[in-house]
Amino acid sequence: MLIRTRVLLPLLALALAGCAQQVGGTATAADDPPPSAERPVSSTSAVPSADPDPGTGGTIDIAALPGTWRGSYTCAQGATGLELEISEPDGDTVPAIFRFFPVDGGAPTPSGSFSTRGSEANGQFVFRQEAWIEQPEGYVMVDLGVASVENSTMTGRVGGPSCGDFSVTKQG
Repeated sequence: MLIRTRVLLPLLALALAGCAQQVGGTATAADDPPPSAERPVSSTSAVPSADPDPGTGGTIDIAALPGTWRGSYTCAQGATGLELEISEPDGDTVPAIFRFFPVDGGAPTPSGSFSTRGSEANGQFVFRQEAWIEQPEGYVMVDLGVASVENSTMTGRVGGPSCGDFSVTKQG
């Protein structure tokens, strides 16, 4: 029993030590309150976002992605506006800016933005978080797993705390 305790306690301390860190963003304090309607968590998670697992089997044509895409996504704070400003491909990756904002009839969500980079790995196209541009207090970045791009509409799953699906439509 003493040997098991000596092994488990250091492992538990090591596991808890990384809980307040964020990859590619600004760290949030470990004593921050959990997400709620008053203090939502929006846009990365403490580890590279839980894989958004969009369930895609097809390949995304990255040459067709550049432009402004607008729509919404859902996380702990409720429905939130989403704008993806996707730049020209850089090799086999696609840089983008993820902007979030309140939507009519939705929760009073602050606005914020961060950089992302989209790429395909293991048959899945994902926009992965990189760095904050404008971070509202208490918010974290998220990843976007793209399930499909059809008829100027991109859909998929948001990889973050208490998040669901997203849908955006290419503008212009």
